[in-house]
Amino acid sequence: MGQTIIVERREREVMKKYMILSVLLCLGFTGSLFAQSILPDTLLFVFKLHGQTRKYEMSFQEKQDSIYLHWGIERNLKWQSGSYAMGPESVEQATRLSFLQPEDGKHVQLSPEETVYILSRSAYKQLKEQQTLVYNQTTYSVLDSNERALGYPLIHVKDAAEGCEMWILDNPKLALVWRTCNNPLGVNWEVTVQPSN
Repeated sequence: MGQTIIVERREREVMKKYMILSVLLCLGFTGSLFAQSILPDTLLFVFKLHGQTRKYEMSFQEKQDSIYLHWGIERNLKWQSGSYAMGPESVEQATRLSFLQPEDGKHVQLSPEETVYILSRSAYKQLKEQQTLVYNQTTYSVLDSNERALGYPLIHVKDAAEGCEMWILDNPKLALVWRTCNNPLGVNWEVTVQPSN
């Protein structure tokens, strides 16, 4: 009788462990469904501004029709980080890029008219259908698609008025501005893929 009780307790403990493990696995799977990484890697954005170079690690995640950009940089032997949030309206219909400088600890919700480092889906659609793009009240025309990144062509566009050029990842889920040059604001960047550890 005593051994039967001990065996039953052990079986209950084992079942309890399996149930807890199952719940944790389900929660982990559900979490990954709600916050999916849109691009496979952490990307390194190399910024050039007035002769200075800054390197930011960035990753994009999609959660409930919003896109979150998480960034980080090591400065003065200290890790700084923050994020930008682009709501569903931004993701679908924004008409301008935000050039708001990252600040340590800041989590910025962008206005519905803005995206950061990506084009809205409507702007991307316009670019694909008309071979031109209007963003930040500037018209860009397609020059070529000769380069590739992350397995996608890069759409090379140029503003005829001021000469600003952008290379945009030809990806309908995330039309990332991969590189810029001749930006009238003076800030240009190029993306590279971080090597996996």
